Amino acid sequence: MTSGLLSLLHDIVLGLCLLGAWFVIGFYALLTLAGYVYSRQAARSRQRLPHADELPGVSILVPAHNEEIVVAGTIESILHLDYPRHLMEIIIVEDSSSDGTRRIIEHLMGTDRRLKLVSIPPGFGGKGKSHALNVGLRYASHDLIAVYDADNAPEPSSLRLLVGELLADAKLGAAVGKVRTLNRSANFLTRCINIEFITFQWIIQAGRWRVFRLSSLPGTNYVIRREALERSGGWDPEAIADDAELTVRMAQQGYQIKFVPYAVTWEPEPQDWAVWLRQRLRWARGGTYVVRKFVPRLLRVRRRDLILEVLHLISIYHFFFLVLLVSDLMFIVGLATGLSLGASAGPLMILWALAFALFLLEFAVALAVEGENTPLNLLIAAVMYFTYCQAWVYVCAKAHYLDMVRQERLTWEKTVRVEWPVSRAGR
Repeated sequence: MTSGLLSLLHDIVLGLCLLGAWFVIGFYALLTLAGYVYSRQAARSRQRLPHADELPGVSILVPAHNEEIVVAGTIESILHLDYPRHLMEIIIVEDSSSDGTRRIIEHLMGTDRRLKLVSIPPGFGGKGKSHALNVGLRYASHDLIAVYDADNAPEPSSLRLLVGELLADAKLGAAVGKVRTLNRSANFLTRCINIEFITFQWIIQAGRWRVFRLSSLPGTNYVIRREALERSGGWDPEAIADDAELTVRMAQQGYQIKFVPYAVTWEPEPQDWAVWLRQRLRWARGGTYVVRKFVPRLLRVRRRDLILEVLHLISIYHFFFLVLLVSDLMFIVGLATGLSLGASAGPLMILWALAFALFLLEFAVALAVEGENTPLNLLIAAVMYFTYCQAWVYVCAKAHYLDMVRQERLTWEKTVRVEWPVSRAGR
């Protein structure tokens, strides 16, 4: 095969990859605009929520497995929620911890009667967050169930705002809040995570809600109707991405999940790349598990929301991953062999540069909505494409390798916690 033909083939493959990237980035651009519009609408809808004397009882579930360094701060934050005291039931599910988690919980129980301890004994626990939540649900007394991770600091108004949204719309099965990064200034990694979370929530969560009336459960800071949870079958113990999996089953049952951007919780994120890689590998394998589980059901259960949610996961963990992987390989091959030095090199580079510019514009809009469009954050967003995003490609590649080649069984691995900053000035 001549070098000219190889160069043409190389450029065709690279061009197709860039067109695929343009398709995804262009769709996200529409969601970015929709998310911006929704940010204005949400500020007005907040004023129409029910008053405190109309609020129902809520059972709050907090799964805790070896959470010694963070659980006290989370419980204290939940105790200070701006919600009628007699309507709050706080259930801490101590999941076979081997550290001082239980001792801390028992100490705090002596300070507030709303706290309830559900302890899973050794040998029966440590099976993952879904299992712990299902156990805690058995002890819940109320028809509304709230979930917070054991390293969260919800803002005082968070629970009341989420419940208010559910009461305002009977079609909702759940209302989900916003998650912010408590330690965002710790290092480059946490700054990247902070920017990622902001853009994901204002584009994927807010944008999809505005366009499709569709958003996803996060792992924390949400309130769900008990009826919707039980009709959907509870949390799947086999799912290591419990939030994504339950989101799809709720869509299958016809329930809507609304994103509520003004109901905020703060959590510390990984400060070490090795910890981040293990966390994201769990998320990626959890996402591909959901795709494998629900793709065969798409033709049997023809619900729009189910199809859209599964297609969203496919676009993230399969299509966009493949586009980025192949385009990266084509760039490397081109640079190493000089195959991209033909007449098509200029147009392809222009196409890539425009896609990169649109990528940055989407980040800039999301950061502006959140009030964090600083020069430093915009610079980090530009650097993220060549560093943080490429690490995500590696994570997805490893997830597919473990799933399809090694066929390793999915197992729960808790993210190593980071101590909260001494001061919460970052809030």
